[in-house]
Amino acid sequence: MPVALFVFFLAAVFLRPLLPIDETRYMTVAWEMWLRGDWFAPLTVNFQLYEHKPPLLFWLINTSWSVFGVSRWAGLVPIFFLSLAFIYLTRALAKKLFRTDELNFDHLPPLMLGSVPFLIYGSLVMFDITLAVFVLLALLALVSFAKSGKPAFLLGMALAMGLGVLAKGPVAWLYVIFPVLLAPYWLGDRRRWRSWYGWCALAFLLSAIPVLLWLVPVLRASNPDFGFNLIWEQTAGRVSGHLANSHARPIYFYLPLLPVLFLPWAFIPSFWRRSGNAKKTFSSSQGLRFIACWVIPVIISFSLISGKQPHYLVPLLPGVLIFVASRLQIPTKKLRLISLTMIVILIIGQAVASRTVFPKYDLAPIADYVGQHEGRDWVFTRKYQGELTFLGRLQKKLDDRDHGELKEWFSSHPQGMAVVRYTGEAEVAGLEPVLIIPYRGRYLGIFRNKP
Repeated sequence: MPVALFVFFLAAVFLRPLLPIDETRYMTVAWEMWLRGDWFAPLTVNFQLYEHKPPLLFWLINTSWSVFGVSRWAGLVPIFFLSLAFIYLTRALAKKLFRTDELNFDHLPPLMLGSVPFLIYGSLVMFDITLAVFVLLALLALVSFAKSGKPAFLLGMALAMGLGVLAKGPVAWLYVIFPVLLAPYWLGDRRRWRSWYGWCALAFLLSAIPVLLWLVPVLRASNPDFGFNLIWEQTAGRVSGHLANSHARPIYFYLPLLPVLFLPWAFIPSFWRRSGNAKKTFSSSQGLRFIACWVIPVIISFSLISGKQPHYLVPLLPGVLIFVASRLQIPTKKLRLISLTMIVILIIGQAVASRTVFPKYDLAPIADYVGQHEGRDWVFTRKYQGELTFLGRLQKKLDDRDHGELKEWFSSHPQGMAVVRYTGEAEVAGLEPVLIIPYRGRYLGIFRNKP
């Protein structure tokens, strides 16, 4: 499986570009951190404060760059190892929860590697796999505490949750809290629940320590607005949908996406034959009860929260696939063959897309030109989100203007150049084109002001 995962990542490096706007933006955040050389300074995009994400993934990318040098492939090295950990920590959690006669633990690596959501998100420079690794570590520590009663495991749980918050924010606590709250159901025994909840509450409190070690120096180095946006707006704004780019969606948004979590394994007949009696086995299977207490309340919570994205479900994929493994009756060899077939299909699809779709998302030609002429004055329209800064290895800020402000900008920067995203020729009338590429159904071009 590690070899297959490595081939999967090689295909990502050689067959597809960094995808705007998310991957290009996050690599830009890491690049600007690299230029500053200060991991505890506030994050920036286009050399302006960026309060949307915490720093852990950018620390990991910079660590890789410190070893291998700055490049796109080196930035994917931590993503590769996090994805590998994601796969094998899923199996480790299953071993904690189930007996050997309940499921085949060797099924889980190929189940994950061939899973459609993993194939979509596993090699992207995003935060969900990173978050999921620390969620799995926290849940492993929680189950170990439940089985052994040793409070020392809660220190590991606290550290994992704290790193999860540093990976993607306070949402990390949401992925862990329901197995804690619903422990009387999935544990199914009689114990001193006041003690249980007290120890677990302490773990949640201690998980703030790693966060504060980063947050305190960042707040000291920034302004009050940055602190307010980082701590409050990024959480409350996304919950309410009032934050710009919070991706507000209807309450039923996840319903049509849930079947995707089971693909392609839902097409195996034994999954459906054995799923019919799953309800009966809940009473005797602590593992299934744990999975239900973990996955179902989080999905309900995300449905009630205004801000929604498909990849918010990725950290729940281990729970879904552990359930799938408990229902499947299939030889491991056949399962591995299906998984490898899925990877081959993905690679072939990316090869085709590299000639058809991906060129419309490849900003390298524009970024290379800007990087080669960085000494000029540059402006980007509209709403620059760091798309070019990492790709062009830029070391200064690009001006950001609305289209209607271009004429005024050129009047004060007569030798400057503009990167313009536009739909029709009328939008760039009066400008002299230098380089134009198709971009996401429209065009992106470099223009001078006509003399």
